[in-house]
Amino acid sequence: MEQFLMNILFEFLVAGEKARDKAELAGAVERVTCHLGMDHFAMAFLPLAHERLDSYFVWERWPRGWFERYLALNYFHADPVAHYVRQTGQPAVWSKALDNRVLSTKARKIMSEAGEFGLVDGLTIPLYSRVGVNGLFSVAGTREPMTPLEVQLFSIVASTAHARLLGWTAPSHRILPEIFITKRESEFLSLCAAGKTDREIGEFTGRSQRTVQAHIRNLQKKLSAVNRAQLIAEAFRHGLQR
Repeated sequence: MEQFLMNILFEFLVAGEKARDKAELAGAVERVTCHLGMDHFAMAFLPLAHERLDSYFVWERWPRGWFERYLALNYFHADPVAHYVRQTGQPAVWSKALDNRVLSTKARKIMSEAGEFGLVDGLTIPLYSRVGVNGLFSVAGTREPMTPLEVQLFSIVASTAHARLLGWTAPSHRILPEIFITKRESEFLSLCAAGKTDREIGEFTGRSQRTVQAHIRNLQKKLSAVNRAQLIAEAFRHGLQR
């Protein structure tokens, strides 16, 4: 990961660890969005199919008119980006994810109106609990689409903030289990945090991509992580990366 992005990430991780409540954690997230030129962000847990989104927001820094309209017209269940992310379980840069997809009239209307309120393009990230996707995190603005490294950075930020929020709702006496990883796994973990691909990690360590993938899968299992972003977030939370 580029040094500029690494600096932003570490600044966030330090601030996130020191945060005492949701407001301070939101401030740490907002500083990341500002550094990367994104004007707005939001996080929400997922409502059931018959429920409205209103009471599920954790934070929202959307344009006021858009936020009120989105809720008043119950746009969430027709939102094509939310549908795509829930369906694939993968982060989605809006313009890329919806490119060449056939959208309903309502879905096209939602995206068009979002642009009118300054949400020209954005990124939406799935948030995982132990039972699967249970929330979404989005950033948006008028700047050009996110680069792959920026997507990775925001994925780590979202996963870390999500884990912090869940940790505050857990019993106060809960202690993180001690995780033991090998020297080789620690090396792979550091390279993952630096944004290296399986091929790049293999070239750096002299291991095949298959071996790298096996180590990464084992790390994800040890840290109960479903993807790399959550793996890195959990590694920082457990003190395995600093």
